[in-house]
Amino acid sequence: MSRVMQSPTPLFRALEDGSEEPIDVADLFRYQRYRWLSGESEKLATRYRKFNLQGLLDASVKTVGIYGISCIKLLKCVEGQFNKAFLLTMSNGFELIARLPNPNAGPAFYTTASEVASRHFLREKMSLPIPRIYSWSSEASNPVGAEYILEEKAPGQALGKIWDKLSLEAKLDMVNQVVDIEKKFASISIPKHGCIYYEADLKSSPVRYERLELNTSSKFGSFQDKQSPLFAIGPSASPVHWEREKAKMKLDRGPWENVADYALALGMNEIEWATSTARPRMNFHRSMTSPEKPSDYIALIEDYMALSPYLVSYPFTKLPNRISHPDLHLDNIFVDPDTNQITCIIDWQQTCVSPVSLHRSHPQMLELSAASQSRQGKHESDLLDHHYTAIKESDPVRWKVLADPFHQVKSNPITMVPGCWDREDLFSLRAALITAVAHWNDMGHGGTPCPVSFGEEELSQHQDEMDLLEGISTVLHQLQDDGLIPLGGMVRPGYYDRAMELNNHFRREFIALAENEHQRELHAKVWPYQ
Repeated sequence: MSRVMQSPTPLFRALEDGSEEPIDVADLFRYQRYRWLSGESEKLATRYRKFNLQGLLDASVKTVGIYGISCIKLLKCVEGQFNKAFLLTMSNGFELIARLPNPNAGPAFYTTASEVASRHFLREKMSLPIPRIYSWSSEASNPVGAEYILEEKAPGQALGKIWDKLSLEAKLDMVNQVVDIEKKFASISIPKHGCIYYEADLKSSPVRYERLELNTSSKFGSFQDKQSPLFAIGPSASPVHWEREKAKMKLDRGPWENVADYALALGMNEIEWATSTARPRMNFHRSMTSPEKPSDYIALIEDYMALSPYLVSYPFTKLPNRISHPDLHLDNIFVDPDTNQITCIIDWQQTCVSPVSLHRSHPQMLELSAASQSRQGKHESDLLDHHYTAIKESDPVRWKVLADPFHQVKSNPITMVPGCWDREDLFSLRAALITAVAHWNDMGHGGTPCPVSFGEEELSQHQDEMDLLEGISTVLHQLQDDGLIPLGGMVRPGYYDRAMELNNHFRREFIALAENEHQRELHAKVWPYQ
């Protein structure tokens, strides 16, 4: 029988319904919000973060800096996918948030170092409403035993809690407030594409960086002043450039001069990684007998690299590099519930500076749901249209990108490349390249022969793979629409056993649809939740 670890400080866990339940020390480290129907062990391992609880409590007391104070309660916040977050209540009533990155959040050191510097830059230089950071460490070799950030508790209430209660007029006003924040992003261009750091944090690191010594005509003044630490633009901290074996490889992680250099670097990185690391494997969606080989992947990346100069050709190579929020969904925006004014924006991990052509077309909070024909769906469309209209008026550079009818055709291959083999998704990259080749003349390259072509046999094999994937997708979407199994197989812990029963049942039903023994074997292999 295992011994339950106890803490002198009461420990609790916040639940989805707003209630709390007591937990023990081991629960602080584990991921508890969801379970998975496939690959669960690996997914839980990448979300497990052990640390020294007493070290964290001591750090919080030191941060408050009042003699005799202590932490009287620690609440584990509802979990996201990439961090452990805790609300610490001190004996004088003061509250602060502790955030510790999970292993899947990004590279050691760079993830935290970049977030801290980026938030400082955005808060002080662009006057954005971001929680103040009290103390932090980007080195795990500290008394906490993990990287951490201790920060101000965001004032207000998460917009996601009140969004459905707001009128359309109030939601339109909220979109206007978000656009005002996006205007601040647009007010400053940065010379390279990468992540912001304190220069002092990179001086002893074996990475490329460039000090930010710019003056800007915006109202925010010079990037540097005597009171501020020196900022620098350094390598990307995105996990796709550092995952698994990549963390120890000398890859091109930036900073990059422009989108053309970035697009080329992505391909070179994948070829270098695949050459040394990738191994043949079965992709049953494509073949039951022939494995998918690293050479297949490298050939696909070489096709991408041949096309990439045309996907990012002038004027897109001259687009400015700007900061953007990495995940602006409703729960990352805090508002005053009485005035509906934005009070704070949280979750700036993975903030980067990138060309406008690589930015999202709209914030995640404006994603359309499946209910397009409903009144809710009409309101969602109105909000998205309102956002685009506002961008057209306030940011002509960004609007020029969005108005390009082939913007997605050009950008999709670039976004598909990083980590494509690891995601087991050569299909999507191949589909993006086939689409780009099909629109070669439409994109204005009619006077230049396309450097890539796909033969009839390859297109036929791709179509067969697409037909199979679409058939499976139809079944999986129906299971989600019926409230049985969510896409991706991520379920609440209390529903896990029932979901597994349903999964096994529908897998048998799917196999039974086969018309012959070969199809039965195929259906058994391609069911996603194994």
